[in-house]
Amino acid sequence: MIRALKGKGLVLLLSGLLLTSSLSYGKTVDANKKEENKDSIGFISNIKQLKEMSDIMDLLRENYVGDKEPTRATLLHGALKGMLESLDDPHSNYFTAEEMESFQEDIKGKYPGVGMVIQKKPDEPLVVVSPIEDTPAYNAGLKAKDKIIAIDGDSTYKLTSEQCVKKLKGEPGSEVKLTVYRDSAKETKEVTLKRAIIQLKYVKSRMIDKNIGYLRLTQFGENVYPDVRKALEGLQKDGAKGIVLDLRSNPGGALDQAIKIASMFIKDGRIVSTKGKVGEEQVSNRTGKYYGDFPLVVLINEGSASASEIVSGAIKDHKRGLLIGEKSFGKGSVQTLVPLPDGDGIKVTIAKYYTPSGVCINGTGIEPDVKVEEKDDFLFFDGFVTNINEAETKANKNEIIKEIKGKKEADKMKKKEDLQLEAAISTIKAMLAEKNN
Repeated sequence: MIRALKGKGLVLLLSGLLLTSSLSYGKTVDANKKEENKDSIGFISNIKQLKEMSDIMDLLRENYVGDKEPTRATLLHGALKGMLESLDDPHSNYFTAEEMESFQEDIKGKYPGVGMVIQKKPDEPLVVVSPIEDTPAYNAGLKAKDKIIAIDGDSTYKLTSEQCVKKLKGEPGSEVKLTVYRDSAKETKEVTLKRAIIQLKYVKSRMIDKNIGYLRLTQFGENVYPDVRKALEGLQKDGAKGIVLDLRSNPGGALDQAIKIASMFIKDGRIVSTKGKVGEEQVSNRTGKYYGDFPLVVLINEGSASASEIVSGAIKDHKRGLLIGEKSFGKGSVQTLVPLPDGDGIKVTIAKYYTPSGVCINGTGIEPDVKVEEKDDFLFFDGFVTNINEAETKANKNEIIKEIKGKKEADKMKKKEDLQLEAAISTIKAMLAEKNN
């Protein structure tokens, strides 16, 4: 599931990092460009190519024989889609007006679907960036970097990311069948998900020891900082002397929220910087209230992407806390969605971001300070059944047994030991003991 948020004048995508920015249409020219390239951008320079595209549109409309006659609009949309796909960038796409409306639906933080962030490259299968916590995809055991090779029997290799999203969405209660390949298991599984209304709840917190607070952030949603601030202040009021910040399977979100949340834990200096095609590096330094030099552990895994990597990267580079878990996803590019006059739009990668030490983690991810692998944290590859509704299976005795088994296994999984969290708690206790000596 690709998510979206609205920035000032633009809609900014949560398939990775979100950035409030604006684009100029070729009016800004790098002073260092050679003279012959000064007029390489703009309508006049593109006349020859535009005429060729117009001629092809006329040729197709006059000669093409098929079940459906192409219109100028459909041909133009196809050309625009092809332009973006030619960039060989899974995060740069063209959106029809209908797809833009779907994003508006997503902006509200409540939508019908299965609950996951996805990534798609041309001629490759759909890849899960991260399942969203407490959603059908999460509960069924889908994992970051799982490859969805088919949706309801239709191969995803030839589908665009938007077509995949459309297939994954549907009426709450309806089912969608996914064919999923997992590299680590070297096997393919059929997984049936029941669509639901996905209501995003970004912040969870609780005391897990008399002086250790647990703060879980599932996504860097628009204006989530006040909720994180309230949760952290509540934990400190309850006696927390050390904090576990859980960013596992957090697919990212708004850049400004990542900066504000990282600033809560970092006293001075740079949080992140971005570099576009032209212009100077844009540096974002810490801002807002600093909440103290308490022991801090950040949990990450391969589903921690984008804004999660900004926060964890800043904390690691500043040596403010320890990262425990598994290597993060490696999403270090910036996209923006530009609305077009006809209601459609384009999403395009406009920059890459860098951690305070100047490292771009795009495609590589962030290594934890302490590696703790969670080998059995996802359900369906272990043969557990969790997404069957007992009310719909009473007609079949075997299905009832299957449902009961699934519920028991699901409850068992909820109670199982969280190795990464246990490692974080032990580390915080050691830090506190050292601090008190």
